[in-house]
Amino acid sequence: MNVKLSIVSVAAVVAFGSAVCGRAEAYDRYRVQPGDTLTAIAARHHTSVRALARINKLDPDRYLLAGAVLRVPEARPRVELMPYLVRPGDTLTQIALDHGLSVAEIARLNDLDPDGVLFAGRRLLLPAGPSKDTIRASIRRWADHYRVPRSLALALAWQESGHQAHVVSAAGAVGVMQVMPGTWRYVERFLVGRSVPRTADGNVRVGVAYLRHLLNTFGNTQLALAAYLQGERSVQTEGIYHSSRQYVANILAIADRLRDGAPLS
Repeated sequence: MNVKLSIVSVAAVVAFGSAVCGRAEAYDRYRVQPGDTLTAIAARHHTSVRALARINKLDPDRYLLAGAVLRVPEARPRVELMPYLVRPGDTLTQIALDHGLSVAEIARLNDLDPDGVLFAGRRLLLPAGPSKDTIRASIRRWADHYRVPRSLALALAWQESGHQAHVVSAAGAVGVMQVMPGTWRYVERFLVGRSVPRTADGNVRVGVAYLRHLLNTFGNTQLALAAYLQGERSVQTEGIYHSSRQYVANILAIADRLRDGAPLS
């Protein structure tokens, strides 16, 4: 499986309260392929040759060796947005409840003071897609179907997307579970046995089915979660990357808090 870049997080407590999380280490790993150049790699990862050379302590004028592993800036997600026209009597709290969001998310997206006055006629931008309540119901349903602990499936999805359906990473991972196209095809062919609709619910099904497969393959939750991020083969051959350890720890911490009854924002 290809390495899947996803949304990753800082310390677990911060990750639990954030809609979209960021890894403490702001780098992913990239293995140099035959014919690669520093210029092409920099363009692919939305950075500069100078920055890439500095990060990896390279001479930008020297040849790259195929097989070398570079540090590259982590993939940044983008979220599809939809317009919302504030109506008389609207409040940020009510808009957040109606759309399954938090007040903090809306305020951050629109550069608002969450305690300020919201004027009718103002145009806001809100994340598109089903509400978080709908997404969480889907996660619970497919977790039960595939016999994955609900808390683990919910925590993984929170880490990956903040339970948002239209998050897309720079590497092409999509949706609630941040599924790569190759992973989706693999799950359809070998795990589900038929086409899965390209919907938010279908995305959840594919992600949870793949998590079940990884749990079966490794027999170990930490290894399975690391494989969800960095790829099944890489865990089998190289173990858990150092850069994956915080990702795994955050998911397990979120799952523990969910089992204790703590709410998601």
